[in-house]
Amino acid sequence: MSNIYEITSFRGGLSDDEDKGIMGSFKFGSGLDIRKRKDTLSSGQALEEEGLFASRSPSLSASPSSSASSSASPSYSRSPSPTPSPSASQSPSVSVSLSPSATPSYSISPSPSPSGGITTVFRDLILFFVKCSDGYTYGFGNTGYIYRRDADGIWLQVYKDSNGKIKGACEKPSSNGKLWIYWATDRVLKRKQIPGRSDWNDAETVNTNLESADWHTMVQTAGGLKIANRDVLGLVGYDDSYTNEALDLIPGNFAKTLVERNGRVIVGTYRAADPNKGVNAAIDSEVPLAQVGDDGEIFFSNMSDSIPVKRFPGGGKCNPGGVANLIEQVNFFEWEENALSWIDKQSVGNLAIFGVFGADSGTNGIYSYGRKYKNHPFTLNLDHLMDVDEIGAVTVVDGTILASYQDGSSFGVKAVDADNKTEGVYEGLDFKAPIKKPIDITVWESAELTMAPLPSGSWVEFWYKLDKTGDFVRAYVMDGSTQRYSTASTKKVLFRIQRESQIFEPRIVIHPSGNQTPEIHRARIYFS
Repeated sequence: MSNIYEITSFRGGLSDDEDKGIMGSFKFGSGLDIRKRKDTLSSGQALEEEGLFASRSPSLSASPSSSASSSASPSYSRSPSPTPSPSASQSPSVSVSLSPSATPSYSISPSPSPSGGITTVFRDLILFFVKCSDGYTYGFGNTGYIYRRDADGIWLQVYKDSNGKIKGACEKPSSNGKLWIYWATDRVLKRKQIPGRSDWNDAETVNTNLESADWHTMVQTAGGLKIANRDVLGLVGYDDSYTNEALDLIPGNFAKTLVERNGRVIVGTYRAADPNKGVNAAIDSEVPLAQVGDDGEIFFSNMSDSIPVKRFPGGGKCNPGGVANLIEQVNFFEWEENALSWIDKQSVGNLAIFGVFGADSGTNGIYSYGRKYKNHPFTLNLDHLMDVDEIGAVTVVDGTILASYQDGSSFGVKAVDADNKTEGVYEGLDFKAPIKKPIDITVWESAELTMAPLPSGSWVEFWYKLDKTGDFVRAYVMDGSTQRYSTASTKKVLFRIQRESQIFEPRIVIHPSGNQTPEIHRARIYFS
């Protein structure tokens, strides 16, 4: 007589332990859609490359007149302007001194190339995305390139800063009604009016007295711009006044990431003597979170809790620009009659998005933490696998997640592809054989998957590992004909196991066809 382990829920996300967790949790997974309203096992959306054009070789030109045409392809497997109140703004006493930048503007001028193939706009790793009020999204690179993305996903290189790595960038309004993009290299702070000149020859040097630091992360609060500046914070006021030392940090601490919260600034730091254990990135979603250290730990940044919330399964870390909200809107303001402006606000956001790199192979990529609906659990999920050397920045534009990356000598930006699913991998929690007499042996007999009708061209596989040793083994369908089950419109498949062990680890692989994915309602593991 057979006994059964049954899996009927899949939305619990990545578990803290290998053999237990909340309902629907699993040991590891990638590319799974666990946040939909139906609690089934199915694939999420794939990623596609942006900024590509075919059979062209980019050449630098001082003219911004031509834009690179985009020919997006799937990746390898695996508004209104702000109106801050002057009363809430901060303005230091030191006034700004502006001087024109001597650095010329550049743009991609594609020209026919005798050699075919795919070429990318990107020449370096984007470390910060800025969603600007002019409707464009700007990317700021680690060797000084600045890129612009339009609403159609077309990228164009618009500027090259001769000072090198851009270590922070942000949009900022001014009291005179003008709107600016600011960015910082190692010692130099620059800005450009938006929209301003299309050739970017109106880029201005604000000052050259920033402290030399690894990061100059920026955030706009109350009309002013706060700048991470080594062991102090710099400030550009609402009236465009400037100081490089608006706040001293505790000695021995360097600022790395900044978050605006209720009109205030939360500063994430690292100790100069131990930089690998500091705050790498922070984001306020439904709950405030920070990614700390190089081992993948996520902490609450609510100024009260002090233990990790979760850990990315393979470790790793994020860059300061490598976090975002899936939804990011400021919708609620609180105002007192006697106050000159709002005194509090609430940002509407749910899922926190993390671009994780430096983790174990097969575990790097775009993770989400949180929930979409009130009655769903807070969960961690690896939505998009990206085994690359580094993920520079992530953002969400009109509901589409973007992530910049470097892989070897290649650079690019990937976007979630609404028209194609990705391969999903599910590794369940450990199943342990029940207690019995020593003479009795537990035999794992078969695995049964109950599904929605299998889409044509898609397939499912079942794998298993015994006693936590060796690699996963792929099972055959019960009749022994195949290991990859792809019979269209079928609703059930039985895989043969017939192996002895005390611990059994299930693994399900679901491969979509275009934008159609297998959808598994239930998995049963029979044993005796």
